[in-house]
Amino acid sequence: MVILFNTYRSQKSGTNFYLPGLIGSISSVLCLASCLWLGGCAQQDETKVPTLTKLSGNALGTTWMVQVLTDQIFEKEKLQKDIVQNLEAADKTFSHWRPDSELFQFNANQTTNDTVIHPKLHDLLKHAQWMHRETDGAFDPTLGTLVNLWGFGPEGKTRSTVPTEQQIENVQKIIGLEKLEISQNGKIRKKIPALQLDLSGSAKGEIIDQISNLLDRLNFHNFLVEIGGEVRAQGKGRNGNGWIVGLETGGSREIDLISVPLRNYAVATSGTYRLKKTNPKSPRNASHLLNPKTGLPIEHNLIAVNAFAPTARDADAWATALIIMGLKEGMKKAEQMDLVVRFCEEVDGKVEIYSSTAYQRIFSTENNL
Repeated sequence: MVILFNTYRSQKSGTNFYLPGLIGSISSVLCLASCLWLGGCAQQDETKVPTLTKLSGNALGTTWMVQVLTDQIFEKEKLQKDIVQNLEAADKTFSHWRPDSELFQFNANQTTNDTVIHPKLHDLLKHAQWMHRETDGAFDPTLGTLVNLWGFGPEGKTRSTVPTEQQIENVQKIIGLEKLEISQNGKIRKKIPALQLDLSGSAKGEIIDQISNLLDRLNFHNFLVEIGGEVRAQGKGRNGNGWIVGLETGGSREIDLISVPLRNYAVATSGTYRLKKTNPKSPRNASHLLNPKTGLPIEHNLIAVNAFAPTARDADAWATALIIMGLKEGMKKAEQMDLVVRFCEEVDGKVEIYSSTAYQRIFSTENNL
């Protein structure tokens, strides 16, 4: 989870003047000098101090918040309405929970025929396909049936149960990105009718990026977008050094937060502490983070991964993939890709922090993301 800190220092900006050619009598020159003097006074009087506006609400089964720092005049209610409309449209595209969403209906359609899908859904699936390839299958959007089997999906009858080995083995035959055909013409096709998609590993980040793009189109250049603890920041923030966010470790004991400056960058956290249930077959609770190669909840000691990237979609997807991979393989991939990542591992109640070279390079110096 990401915690936001509120600090602010106002800053003034200068104004550029265009000076016309000086032609005419001495009186004209004096008149021009007088105008310049008055213009300088007007500049000081009319200089606007940026103000911070906060908008928030509930959507996507969680909370959202947008902070905008600007000196321009705008209608707060209109911006709130635009954001809510965009969140609603995104939810109706990417959600595998709501029956009227495009993804839910695709999952429910037991067919192997081609299906034309929303361009943004198609783009997110192409991104998931790339992540699947880069992570050797650790990131897999076809886990929908397995997620339901373990009781973490929209199918309610498995909430309190733990699947048998035979059930897991049967579902493993259904999942796998090779069982989904993603065409270049905006179509997708199931090769197995029972296959179901779950894009929760990157959809939230994608929606954050869409809200960020909306703010950019509305000519806002200094803002922060947060949905369910994942954040994308644009501009210098409220103190000129970036937006300050705090990173949690997710440990069982109280741990101090680490604050970092975020500027034109995003951060997402994936953690085992967020959603889990008792598993009598293991000394660990069953986490909602499932390993597509085993069909089981992850069993290693990583409890949280903070991943940074230029887009929230990438940060979201990498946080999900790296915690599934575990510390050793996750760190190896982070170094290979030069990813900015912070790993939190808990052993016997003690939390240890490990960070990639890129993370150390950026946050151990005065350079800010």
